Amino acid sequence: MKLLVCDDDISTIDVIQSQLDCKELGISKILRAYNGVMAREVIDAENPDLILCDIGMPLSNGLEVLEYVYNKNPDIEFSFLTCYESFEYAQKAIRYGVTSYLTKPFDLEEVKVCIQKMIANVRKKKEKDTREQSQYDSLMSSVFRQACDGVLGTDREMVDAGLRINGVDFNADSKWRVVFSCADITDAIKKTWSKELLLFTASKIHDEVILDYIGSAHTVVNSDDRFIWSFCFVQGETDRDALKERCETLISFGNRYMSLNPVVIISDVFSFYQASNVVTELYDSMRKLRYYSGKIFYQDQLNKEAIETSPALNESQILWYFKKRDSAGYGEYLSNILENCNGSEQTLDHLRRELINIYINHFRDNGMSSNTIFMDPDIIALDEKSNTGKKAFMKYAEGLFNLQQIKLQEQIDSEDIIIRAKRYIDENYHENIDRNDVAAVAFVTPNYLSKLFKSSMNMNLREYINQLRIEEAKRLLLSTSMSVSEIASYVGYFNISYFSTVFHKIVGVSPFDWRTEGGSENEAK
Repeated sequence: MKLLVCDDDISTIDVIQSQLDCKELGISKILRAYNGVMAREVIDAENPDLILCDIGMPLSNGLEVLEYVYNKNPDIEFSFLTCYESFEYAQKAIRYGVTSYLTKPFDLEEVKVCIQKMIANVRKKKEKDTREQSQYDSLMSSVFRQACDGVLGTDREMVDAGLRINGVDFNADSKWRVVFSCADITDAIKKTWSKELLLFTASKIHDEVILDYIGSAHTVVNSDDRFIWSFCFVQGETDRDALKERCETLISFGNRYMSLNPVVIISDVFSFYQASNVVTELYDSMRKLRYYSGKIFYQDQLNKEAIETSPALNESQILWYFKKRDSAGYGEYLSNILENCNGSEQTLDHLRRELINIYINHFRDNGMSSNTIFMDPDIIALDEKSNTGKKAFMKYAEGLFNLQQIKLQEQIDSEDIIIRAKRYIDENYHENIDRNDVAAVAFVTPNYLSKLFKSSMNMNLREYINQLRIEEAKRLLLSTSMSVSEIASYVGYFNISYFSTVFHKIVGVSPFDWRTEGGSENEAK
């Protein structure tokens, strides 16, 4: 805390500054002023927490300084240290909430007690402010979440009643905007951010950057396994171009510190009772814009017709073609997508961004750098023309697929066959896979793979797959309420009788007994 000592008697300040144990008291800095005018300048520049002030000073007296402080920041703790014992002065000091009124000559211990009392008052005020802010944040975030989720409804009178019940200081007709951001969290999670910390930080950062508010009162955050969405509610009179500048800062901060590159939509102004409808519209727009990372859109400037007709790529389907090395199926799938879209430059650019994102994630998941494909000169040339027409887009998409297959093959060729086989099984054991699938991934014949796997692992492929499936089944039996048949299907067995047989053979008891009797103590040794 900072202490300002204001007195035209310099020796008084010198004694206090030299004799007080600042470290013991928790004072980080002692400021000096020799008259009331100088005191005001120091207060404006340094914003002290504590003020110890004389009354009789040139240019402006201590009472005038007290009034100035009271009007500027009443939370500053103020005490007088003066030669005046006037009842009138003391009465005025009490009226303005002065902590202490000490008279000269002073005892240093008395000054110390006075400062300790002022410090205690500052801490109490801060604790109170913290509690009040926490209550305010909780109330406001609850109201905004209710609005987003449609809990308050869309009827003006019902929303107004809900706001009154919640005790907020605005009504259903109050004007608002929403700053809606969406970001892919893949990179952030890989850089050790937990989803919980991302949600917490996103809420804080939106309030601070967009609203200059230190807290998390105005932002509602949600997420799934891939994306995080944030709705920041802003008073409607806020200029949208000023908001855009703040959104640019938000994107820059996300890139630099959180490994997030959000896309942002700034909504039109709306009455609060319309909030849930606006949020729904923004969600629908964002679903088609989420791959435009780092971009900012105004809601009223979105080409709604183009967005509504922009098709979405099925990432799982494309990854399936990658895995099966099915270039024909991949090409046919994209051709069908293009056939059913308008082929405009904006639509093709939207598809291009979606496709790029799928390739980037695929390369990351396989421990490869996407630069090996996107920095290729031939791909760059195809990319530049990809939104000029459907044929150009298909050439670009096919070029990506072919180069991706080459790069993946190069990586596979450098790995051990058993490592490739095990990795594939570990990732896909819950699916209906057999040795032919594994052999195709390892690029060897099924018979050769079986012999090599048996000699290396002391078990055959089927035994290894069963072992992985049963271990996962054991975990699910004890940690979930899923039925045995649901668990059997989940781990890859579509015949519960066969699942029970395999389970009993490996564990020593049936899956029902394993769950009933608590697990490991019944496991066969």
